[in-house]
Amino acid sequence: MPSELTRMEAYVLGVWDIRVCFSLFLQGVLCAQFAHYTSRNKRDSIWMKLFVVGLALTATLKSLQSIVMTWIQNAATSRNGHAASNLLHTYWLAKITLILEAITASYVQMFFCRRLWAISRNPYLVTVCTILFMAGLVSGVVTTFYIFTASIESATGWMGVHLGIILGGDFVLTGSTIFCLLRHSRECALSRSPTTSILNSLRRSPAPAALCALINFAVDMRITTTIWAPGLILVAFITNMVLPYLYAWSAMWTLNSREGICLAAANCPYTFHLGLSVGSSNSETTQGQPPSNLEPVAKVERAQLDGPPESMA
Repeated sequence: MPSELTRMEAYVLGVWDIRVCFSLFLQGVLCAQFAHYTSRNKRDSIWMKLFVVGLALTATLKSLQSIVMTWIQNAATSRNGHAASNLLHTYWLAKITLILEAITASYVQMFFCRRLWAISRNPYLVTVCTILFMAGLVSGVVTTFYIFTASIESATGWMGVHLGIILGGDFVLTGSTIFCLLRHSRECALSRSPTTSILNSLRRSPAPAALCALINFAVDMRITTTIWAPGLILVAFITNMVLPYLYAWSAMWTLNSREGICLAAANCPYTFHLGLSVGSSNSETTQGQPPSNLEPVAKVERAQLDGPPESMA
């Protein structure tokens, strides 16, 4: 008969099953986004298509890892429950979880750095973000090394460094991207409300992943000072799993929203120039001219939609 699980072991295995359910659900969402991209963005350059293929492969690999680990744990639980719970700490497939997440995050972060350069042309911001994300990837590799060598204290310390660097880079990148998008969509008489503009900018930035990284960092730091906290373990497991999928979702949402932005700029029904100051006596309105709050953003999105990698930069 299989040995009886302790309360902690049973809880951890149950949380892992919940984590896998989230993984499969988000993988389905990403598959829908990949299908939408394939059917609507055939004019993209070969480099952009290769980026999407690589993103699909990394997300699928992450889901396969979760499924295989669940299958191995279920098989081990039927023989020895304690061995099944220890798989999370001893089996090599579980030990590469962090590096898979770090690779997916860095992959998408480089995409958003490229996009930040396209909308800001600020080399300092892009350089700072790139350095932070590369440092985060290196710290993830170092953490994985200590995990494989069973150096718990070193792995815990480097895990904190990794999460802190990634969190800082995410906030710099997200804040810079939102600022540039809002600057391009400057307020005017008939523009959308500020709240709508901010929400649209958040959706076209890595803001969801940055928020998840913040929660993940806070929870992981709290767990290191707590002996047994079931709620924190649940949140930590889920945020660790959700984070790479949120990065992928943000990238695909950005790519799939470009066509709508371009169409809105090209087919806007407004009949006056929204860049004019209110009350100006010199009316320079033009029939059918798209509003100025969409023109700069649409120009950038067209560059990403039609141009080669150099024009996207």
